[in-house]
Amino acid sequence: MRFKNLFRLVIPLSLLLLIPVSTAATQRRHGDVDKIGKRDINGRIWGIFPNFVSLEKEVQLGSQLAMQFEQTAKLVEDPVITEYVDRVGQGIVKKSDAKVPFHIKVVDTDEVNAFALPGGFFYVNKGLILEADNEAELAGVMAHEISHVAARHATKRLSKGQLLQFAAIPALIFAGPAYGTLGSVAFQNGLGLGIDLAVLGITRDSEEEADQLGVQYLWNTGYDPSAFGSFFQKLLAKEKKKPGTFTGFFRTHPRVESRIAETEKEERLLPSKSEYLLTTSEFDSVKARVLALDNKQLVPSTGKPATGTGRPQLKRKTQTQDPEEQPAEKPTLKRPTLKRDSPADDPDASPPQN
Repeated sequence: MRFKNLFRLVIPLSLLLLIPVSTAATQRRHGDVDKIGKRDINGRIWGIFPNFVSLEKEVQLGSQLAMQFEQTAKLVEDPVITEYVDRVGQGIVKKSDAKVPFHIKVVDTDEVNAFALPGGFFYVNKGLILEADNEAELAGVMAHEISHVAARHATKRLSKGQLLQFAAIPALIFAGPAYGTLGSVAFQNGLGLGIDLAVLGITRDSEEEADQLGVQYLWNTGYDPSAFGSFFQKLLAKEKKKPGTFTGFFRTHPRVESRIAETEKEERLLPSKSEYLLTTSEFDSVKARVLALDNKQLVPSTGKPATGTGRPQLKRKTQTQDPEEQPAEKPTLKRPTLKRDSPADDPDASPPQN
């Protein structure tokens, strides 16, 4: 009798799990940006089941994976670089929905990418710093990866995998006797295909959610929320011009065109701010320090790394400027670069305090 009831419960569940997941027609999630940091964005698996992995276990899992990774990876040990990247990341974490502490390190590789393990173990590739044109672009990619941890995507997938395996058990039991060995093998193959499609849908859904949350966290930290999308656009243009340039990045961040459109849509839905942080002179000096690690870029006749001007710039949302037009005088401000909503804003106003 108990087995009969279990069968009635699990067979409909197995059919539900085999339906490919699509979020194209769903409504906007996480619209309550005024409650960032107090929201429970983890939700429930398929709206029904909880995450089977506790936060404590998630941190333990991430710690084990981090130890394994660092046994083979080469990390950047320059304290100026690592402290700066950690500070940028921790600033975003404080303005996010994350419930675990973050451990942020820089990997000594030129591949343009970053990734976060479960439990807040976060790695930023040196190549990402080199490719970013400003601090907001660097922060945009970091915000996306922080979002994966905040939403607990890795352990939610583990929980979904357990549910998929559980749902398959009664189906396999009843398929064998009815259709024979050949029929059972064919059924298992078909079931496996369904599971693959479901997992693919989960992956796409997680990336879309991380994009949305990343844009929100950029905005909440005070950075230009369009930086993540613009960074995507820049890399996509370079990839089309020279295929294979950013293979690793696009392998871990698929379907770029549609995601750019979605991030732009999310940006328009966010409450407007008078100004956004775009970059700082510290970003320029740290990027030059990263370049110096490999001695890739030297100022002619000096043998010293290029450091950039170090002078901030003002970007206004409603003001356009002829690219041929030269400014009447050089900017002398020494504060971080700001992006303002209105050209009438006072250029001497201080940046927002987070």
